[in-house]
Amino acid sequence: MKDLFEKLDKYLDYFNMTIMTIMMAVATVLAFINVVLRYVFGTSLTWAGELTSYLFIWSALFGSAYGFKVGLHIGVTAIIQALKPKISKIVLTFSLVVIFIYLCLIVKWGYDFVIFNYELEQVSIDLQMPFWIIYLCVPISMSIAAYQVLIKIIKTIKIPSDKFSYDMVMKEQH
Repeated sequence: MKDLFEKLDKYLDYFNMTIMTIMMAVATVLAFINVVLRYVFGTSLTWAGELTSYLFIWSALFGSAYGFKVGLHIGVTAIIQALKPKISKIVLTFSLVVIFIYLCLIVKWGYDFVIFNYELEQVSIDLQMPFWIIYLCVPISMSIAAYQVLIKIIKTIKIPSDKFSYDMVMKEQH
């Protein structure tokens, strides 16, 4: 079972980093090309602004999901670290469960929103791309984020209360 989670974890890391990197790179290159076209040649790609926005959004959401894995999100660590290990473990576990529930709600909302847009058959103005494809980034990236938080909940629960420290759970070694 451990091997399965390790393989899934590696796959999700690779998937996250690939999506994040490709989307950010394409958005940056596209924005640069459009600026050069506009200021040097007096023309521009009408769809470039819309696509750049969508690519940055995808990159940000997948970056956010990756942030849950490596512990990059803002937290009130000073309070948790000041508590006794047993209390610290309880507070952190509760916090992670609340975050997990919130992310699951976002996944559900994102899925419903994708289905809603699929049924409406609306398309973006410049790209003529179905909105449901654009909005897929929400349920996908937040599912990955929820998985990362679930892993942290499991890690937290497994650590003996007397040996618990915040850093043992939140910081991922790379």
